[in-house]
Amino acid sequence: MRRTIGLALVLVCLAAGCGGSGSGKEKFQKQANAVCKRYDAKIKALGTPSTPADIPKFVDDAVPIIQQGVAELRALKPPQELAGDYNRMLDETEKAIPAAQRLADAASKNDVAGVQKALKEGNTANQNSNRLATKIGLSECAAD
Repeated sequence: MRRTIGLALVLVCLAAGCGGSGSGKEKFQKQANAVCKRYDAKIKALGTPSTPADIPKFVDDAVPIIQQGVAELRALKPPQELAGDYNRMLDETEKAIPAAQRLADAASKNDVAGVQKALKEGNTANQNSNRLATKIGLSECAAD
């Protein structure tokens, strides 16, 4: 179950799921990184689930924060050269939400196979989001 807690932490970082030419690009990167940093702090303030039984409440508390962060990030207008990767990054981040909800459900039922499947989905979305965030210079948006 330590791995389950690890995914919960990965999902925390997904809340901060974020990423040219000149100052427009740099301004956008600064804005997006600031949003990611702010929402990452909100998720970290929730604490860390210490047992599998803590995961459902953690997910219930974290999902609205993730959704708010993604909405704020979607409101930003990336430079055209970053827009495709940025939108794909946010799409990948959003894939983590149902994965987190499935994780919480499986953890509450002590469904090991369900936990493993949700972990795999969440990790895949996280890796894809991180890769895209790094590619477009959004270091605060790439989960640790």
